[in-house]
Amino acid sequence: MELCPSIKNILLLDSEGNRVAVKYYSDDWPTNSAKEAFERAVFTKTQKTNARTEAEITMFDNYIVVYKFVQDLHFFVTGGENENEIILATVLQGFFDAVGLLLRGNEDKREALENLDLILLCLDEIVDGGIILETDANVIAGKVDSHSMDVGAPLSEQTITQALATAREHLTRSLLQTEYIPDVTLMSLQACILDAIFVADST
Repeated sequence: MELCPSIKNILLLDSEGNRVAVKYYSDDWPTNSAKEAFERAVFTKTQKTNARTEAEITMFDNYIVVYKFVQDLHFFVTGGENENEIILATVLQGFFDAVGLLLRGNEDKREALENLDLILLCLDEIVDGGIILETDANVIAGKVDSHSMDVGAPLSEQTITQALATAREHLTRSLLQTEYIPDVTLMSLQACILDAIFVADST
């Protein structure tokens, strides 16, 4: 039986080889220093190529790396030496195009860093644990947008699901800012949100 295609990592680096956003799905690089060394080596090997119109492919340390550049952003997808190059290129193009949609065509490092949360969500929608989930840029960008949509809207204008997501986000932020973690269950959180929505709709 043929194994599912597997992604080793997805890298988004700047024009100097520094990290913008990276995701590793393999234990081939067990430490952060090993990961950074791989990123520097891949960047050095590819930086003088002209991968701005079409994706290019290279073999590096028994890995297949497909890559594409736009302005000061360098996109990379890595697979094993026996991985299908077309599949890797499809994942790369999906990531590349989805980032372009999310950044509204302003694909540069500054814009990417300002929207880093969207790019990380984008990576989560494309690959999970090395397994490819989605490669259609429009679908990927749509799912990412749905995660961030209406977060700032009043509770009365949100669906129950959106309100729960908003409350969870605010709760997470507050927990990160304090050493005390209150015993709040999801059920009690849902009850509070439903009460808030009822009050908002009644006013």
